Amino acid sequence: MANQRKSPMDHPAVVTFLILAVIGAMALAAEVLKPLALAVLLSFALAPLVGFFERRRVPRAAAVLLTVALAVGSLVGISYVVVRQLSMLAYGLPSYQKQIQKKVDFLKPSDDTSFYRAQKVAGDVARSLDAPVIAGHEAMDVRVVEEPTFRQRLQGVVGPYLEFVGVGSFVLILVLFILMNREALGDRIVQLFGQRQINLTTRTMGEIGERISRYLAMITLVNAGYGLTVGLGLWAIGVPYAVLWGCLAALVRYVPYVGAAVAFLLPLVFSVAHFPGWRQPLEVVAFFAVVEVVLSYLEPIIYGKTTGVSALGLLVAAMFWTWLWGLLGTLLSTPLTLCLAVLGKYVPSLGFFATILGEEAELDQNIRFYQRLISLDQDGATTIVEAVLKERPRAEVFDQILVPALSHAGRDAARGDLEESDMAFIRRVIGEILDDLEGTEDLSLQTPAQSGNGEPERAAGILAPTPFVVAGVAARGTSDALTLRMLGQMLVSSKSTLAMIEDPGSPMQLAERVAEVSPAMVILSHLPPEPLAQARYQVRRLRARFAGLAIVVGRWGDVGSDAASEGLSGVGDTHVAFTLADARDQILAKAATAVPVSAMTATTRG
Repeated sequence: MANQRKSPMDHPAVVTFLILAVIGAMALAAEVLKPLALAVLLSFALAPLVGFFERRRVPRAAAVLLTVALAVGSLVGISYVVVRQLSMLAYGLPSYQKQIQKKVDFLKPSDDTSFYRAQKVAGDVARSLDAPVIAGHEAMDVRVVEEPTFRQRLQGVVGPYLEFVGVGSFVLILVLFILMNREALGDRIVQLFGQRQINLTTRTMGEIGERISRYLAMITLVNAGYGLTVGLGLWAIGVPYAVLWGCLAALVRYVPYVGAAVAFLLPLVFSVAHFPGWRQPLEVVAFFAVVEVVLSYLEPIIYGKTTGVSALGLLVAAMFWTWLWGLLGTLLSTPLTLCLAVLGKYVPSLGFFATILGEEAELDQNIRFYQRLISLDQDGATTIVEAVLKERPRAEVFDQILVPALSHAGRDAARGDLEESDMAFIRRVIGEILDDLEGTEDLSLQTPAQSGNGEPERAAGILAPTPFVVAGVAARGTSDALTLRMLGQMLVSSKSTLAMIEDPGSPMQLAERVAEVSPAMVILSHLPPEPLAQARYQVRRLRARFAGLAIVVGRWGDVGSDAASEGLSGVGDTHVAFTLADARDQILAKAATAVPVSAMTATTRG
């Protein structure tokens, strides 16, 4: 088979260079990319509402304008309530001066404490080290003050808000453009990546849009519930302006991690300034502690299930995007991280993003089992197998967990990465697992033919009415013998009998031992990474001795490899089984057509 040419994106060095180049470009073009990223995020948030209006036969332009008007109107309404409450709070702040001074005096250390005396000594020493001031005539600070013009006063008042208004207008225009031309932008992206990647690009874009929309809807519901809870809780405690604190809490929590601290500190500081005692501030602390404990448990689960990104991935991503883009990067960290996770899912060269950021970080059962074995953790390995046996058929457990473990161990031992003592431990543990299963019935055993109600079609002759002897040859020792033991347990409920032939010796000796068993079928177990040369030679000798004997070579776990089938195709009627379930099915199918007398015709040559 010809080797496929590798893409440059398959090389880790190229991928690493491109990632660093993209990060550098994002840092240099941050002032342009941040408004664009915010506009795309808002478009994802508003797209479901636009689609809702369009399904009600509202024209696209009217649906977009109505959606944006509702969003802007809601934002203006909330801002009006918050600004009005803040104005009332600012108007009453002077009345809290005495309470604040009283609390500060209470917290200030008294003159009799050791800390105060040490602080006083340090201050005296510092003052003594200062240069003495030379007495002289008192100097007067004379300044020329120029009356500002109207233009300067207007710029002083409006200037600080010009950048915010300009960026906001730019983002609003981008949102309108994106919502009006959603399909056209999607077509351009497909055209950008080429027509050969239509399926991949479409699936990636669809999943990114679905996850971001789901995340934004979920975070809006969570923050609204959080703001309502904070407002009601502070109102119950008796903290004034509870509506203000609830609205601020809901808004600032859109900024991950930092928003929670701000939502807590603002009402706490106000409660300290407003109430004469410490009971209400302590109640505020206790209330927020309970709320945050509950959310710290629920929030990672909710957002992790919603976005498909792990809680640790979200935290690390928030730190990275904050470092790269500041506060806006913190706000956009989850959607941007979500895009990386989806790209890692569909783009092979970026698959490490899906591994690092993905919610599902659990290894496959066969890898976990082998990892426990090479760690010499017999209890952990046995527990994994016992747990899987409760959920899956025995044949699947053998083919997908035990056999791959033996194959992995063989490859590691061949490379010198596994000591002989460790290999013996692995074989012993698997042998003990098979000992525990010996004599127990696999209730999930299904024969190849199934009736309409799911029961085996025993009446159709799938199971042989008389014993059907199969010779199982362990070609290369203990690992092959363990594999044949698994196959024998899978045949317990049938009329077939597996006769084990261990240490078969030379091909000539193997033929003699097979003749002693007088089987109707032979299974040659060759567990990878053992080469196929010996299997081909054994098959030739058996075929020369027994012309009509059914022979199956078990190349366990080597699914998808054509080398075994091609190498044995010219040696007569020989089949290759890549799984124990396949070998079992071939045995049962052969047994169903077998005659009661011996099925083997020996033709002695020479």
